[in-house]
Amino acid sequence: MNEGRSGAAAARGLRIVAYNFLVGGSRNRCGHWSRLLDAFAPDVVLAQECRRPEDSPGESYRPAAGEALHWGAAGAAHWGSAILARAGALARIHVPDYDGWVVGGELLVGEERVGAGAAAHGATADARVDFAAADRAARGEAGGVHRPVRIFSIHCPAGRRGYIRTMHEILDRLAPLGEDADLVLGGDFNVVVGYRRPTDPIRMTRGEREILDRLTNDLALIPCWQTANPGRPLAQTLRWSGNRAAPYHCDGIFVPAAWRDRLERCEVADGPEWQRLSDHNPVVATVAPATAARTRPAPR
Repeated sequence: MNEGRSGAAAARGLRIVAYNFLVGGSRNRCGHWSRLLDAFAPDVVLAQECRRPEDSPGESYRPAAGEALHWGAAGAAHWGSAILARAGALARIHVPDYDGWVVGGELLVGEERVGAGAAAHGATADARVDFAAADRAARGEAGGVHRPVRIFSIHCPAGRRGYIRTMHEILDRLAPLGEDADLVLGGDFNVVVGYRRPTDPIRMTRGEREILDRLTNDLALIPCWQTANPGRPLAQTLRWSGNRAAPYHCDGIFVPAAWRDRLERCEVADGPEWQRLSDHNPVVATVAPATAARTRPAPR
């Protein structure tokens, strides 16, 4: 474990980045992993349409000792989804029917049994690993009760019945995993990940609202960007080829509502370099340690 990195992570809490690399990158669009790590110094990366670093053209980054990276191919594609945990390790959770589209892991401390709770819900977990003490600050503790953190990188496919129904099916599989743990979800949901206003240029469908209602009410999660930026129009995270100016907001990060006061900021990165690498923008959320919680105004 890199003690310098662990100390920095403990001081600032947990920084999470979600980013769609766009069909795994190419020789002309390369270095996604390195650029994310250099630009944001994240503790966790939730990547979609990515390749493993060693399989990515022009990529110099390789996971170091004390880091953990889980990747799965999305069907027959050469790209898939991944989770990179830099301040420790995680036990992989396999989500039935969506391996490679949804990649999950459980963050644990010390000698705890990896994946015990997840296995009880029908998910499968890899062998026991150690987890850096730095991540204790981001475990979502309440009243002294320690809850595991289960984190998922999500890339919702169209499936046989469209994005809305497929997203419901994914949530059907994830909801039981949140009964005895805190869930963190991030990635490219292919549906809007914040509540739109009536005046917004893109209309929010009833199906999208039902997905958000389920995330917020049933899974007790909050959308980081909208929570950290109340009252603002949803930031553009996708430059769709049919209309690159339309403010599609389908990439995001959700954390437990119990972490609301610890959510320091959430930003969408933009600029020529990110636009060259992908048609999506990185979403970056920073969660403070439990001891540094602050009062946040309710969204308007």
